[in-house]
Amino acid sequence: MKKFILCGIALVAGLMSCTEDYKDWANPQSNAGSELNPKFEMTLQPTASAIDFATETGNQIQLFTTNLQEGQTSYYNVLLESVGSDKDVTIIADVDGKVQAEDLIDAVKQFWGAAPVERTLIVTVSTEVKVTTEDGVVTVHREANPYELKVTLAAPYIDADGYYVVGNIDGWKLIRVDAYHMTNNGGPVYDNPEFSVEIKPVDGITTYEIKAIPAADFNADGSIASWDRAFSAAEGVDEPAYEGTLSNTNKGGNIKFDAVEDAVSYTLTINAMTSTYTVEANMKDQSIYDTTPVLYLTGDYYSWGGSEDDWKPLVPVYGNENLSWKIIYLHEWEKIKFAPQKGWGNDFGYDAESVVDKAEAGAQADGSNLMVSKAGWYLLKVDKTAGARKIEILKPEVYLIGNTSPTSWDVAEAGLFEVPTTEKGKFVSPAFVADNEVRMCVKLGDDIDWWKTEFIVNANGIIDYRGNGGDQPRVNVTTGQKCYLNFTYGSGSYK
Repeated sequence: MKKFILCGIALVAGLMSCTEDYKDWANPQSNAGSELNPKFEMTLQPTASAIDFATETGNQIQLFTTNLQEGQTSYYNVLLESVGSDKDVTIIADVDGKVQAEDLIDAVKQFWGAAPVERTLIVTVSTEVKVTTEDGVVTVHREANPYELKVTLAAPYIDADGYYVVGNIDGWKLIRVDAYHMTNNGGPVYDNPEFSVEIKPVDGITTYEIKAIPAADFNADGSIASWDRAFSAAEGVDEPAYEGTLSNTNKGGNIKFDAVEDAVSYTLTINAMTSTYTVEANMKDQSIYDTTPVLYLTGDYYSWGGSEDDWKPLVPVYGNENLSWKIIYLHEWEKIKFAPQKGWGNDFGYDAESVVDKAEAGAQADGSNLMVSKAGWYLLKVDKTAGARKIEILKPEVYLIGNTSPTSWDVAEAGLFEVPTTEKGKFVSPAFVADNEVRMCVKLGDDIDWWKTEFIVNANGIIDYRGNGGDQPRVNVTTGQKCYLNFTYGSGSYK
């Protein structure tokens, strides 16, 4: 960042010319009704040394005044620079020295994120000024000396250590339970304020009733020290719902949602910035394979194939009876093997003829089993060709493609889904660029066309894989929406 000599906030900042074309100072000309000329002395006066958006609620913010008269300029460039970095943002002020509050807030977020912490900006104001001379009206550039402005964004309290759910899920014991710990997906909580937890079904409960307490509001023994910052239902809301608005000061009753038959779990997500929530019932994997899978996976996380449900299908590649793929979350040192049916026989793991780790997963052998040293999401590409079996561990790259994709019909980086960092997280697409039919795929290599690994989320919220079959029933989406994929449960949504 440039080194500045900063004016005190109470001092008048003198504006100096950066370009001078007019040199006839012996015969200056004045504006009509003005004493200004190309050698004029202009002044800028900051009108605030600090702005706190917790109390400042106007759409416009007065940053400064100058002694320019009406018609001499139509706007000001306001260069904002962050103390401690080389970042800068330029916003526009009107002729009265007012900026849009949202522009100033967005600039601070670009520098430091959304946390409600006092930040120091260096402000430099410049403009083009119309001046009348004996040769007519000329335009000269003027720039003020920089000054400091402190800005604090408005934001609710968010606990960096997360929240704990209490309620009838454990018989109203009202204690901190690790199984009900809501965490975010990583990163600064004011930039990533969504906290989630997976709640297992409880026998006998037809309507779940819960609240979420900040981690900081529990005593050392796990009992609740304060309810003042609890997330509750919004005031006046008593009906069960799978989404809605919350009170972040415990002003309402319990958050309620109805049990769903055959759900294997519920994902509760709270956005601590907007005080909203969603509940998603996770069903047994209902993914649709248009043709019978030709390869299955099992391992120590699936009871070593103890039942048919413990053999997880891979997706067939169109036109290749030996090649399959699967997006999967692998735990640290999780052991897996593959077989061409839901049962043992012709099975293989690390004893395949070739194992290629292209995702830096730390692929290793435990006997004939395949395992990874690094937990995370992966794309498995598996060829079961007898005598040439090959396992490739790839990065979990999912692409939006077609008329709704920013890449059109190219499988390219701009079409990539965001990859979650947690096992229960969702893959998120880029925003759709058109109202049209949605299409998506994985890419297994330059020799395999994208449509051979295509899939969509159908109208019922289930992932429908093309496999070795024909086109899936098409689904139309809306510009600006995104696709959210949960590969664990074979579900997804457009919103």
